[in-house]
Amino acid sequence: MSDALWVVGDTCPATRPYPGVRTLGDVHHALSVGELRRVRLVPSLGVGPLDWDHLADRVAGAGLVGSVTLAAPPPRPVARTEVSVPAQEDVLVAAPRNDHGTVEFALAVAEGNRIMRDHAAGGRQLPGQLLVEAAIQGLTWAARELYPAERDQPPVQPVLYGFGFEFHRPLFWLPVTVRITLSETGPPDPRRRPLNAEIVYLQQDRTCARGHVGFQACDPRSVQDTESVQSRTVGAPPPRAARRTPGEGA
Repeated sequence: MSDALWVVGDTCPATRPYPGVRTLGDVHHALSVGELRRVRLVPSLGVGPLDWDHLADRVAGAGLVGSVTLAAPPPRPVARTEVSVPAQEDVLVAAPRNDHGTVEFALAVAEGNRIMRDHAAGGRQLPGQLLVEAAIQGLTWAARELYPAERDQPPVQPVLYGFGFEFHRPLFWLPVTVRITLSETGPPDPRRRPLNAEIVYLQQDRTCARGHVGFQACDPRSVQDTESVQSRTVGAPPPRAARRTPGEGA
């Protein structure tokens, strides 16, 4: 029987991630020098569908088909436009699905992800900033899925006004499932819908962290109008103070 080996991306900051886990670069090297035999490779965070295709080509090129097997490819991240991020490598939402109002997705971490690139601390745990960003992207996708815009209208834009997160146990560089449930917190109007998102992070079927986010799902045009008015107010010169003569008010 083949042993299973998790494959994480080279983005993982830990030099030696965990027992039974190796980075993608290490696996490619081990295949090239014949170190891997009778093993089943399983994708984890930091490994994308294209990486998995390349790994399959490497296995075939090394003549190891049958000795080294590959599990199903990792879930595919959504397009960046679906979660309003500027670069595809920053997308953290993969294979989302709507199950009776609760949205569930797999966490994805691509090579070159902005948060991991700027994350100075090494270690085996996923940084909290990455998990919070995943929640924001996930609730963006969920709001647009559960409350789609009318025909010829732009998709809603979440505007956050409050949030909180609790981390009960560390989340490591192994598959993470994020579950988001939205609920309405007030009557909607044509420009906005007040919502609350309850977020649960699961790893190995255990709840590791929770969060909640209060936000408005807004028509982006109304957001632009509001920001334009408020920015003009903030940018206006302060009123002049009345000039006082010496001894006035003494």
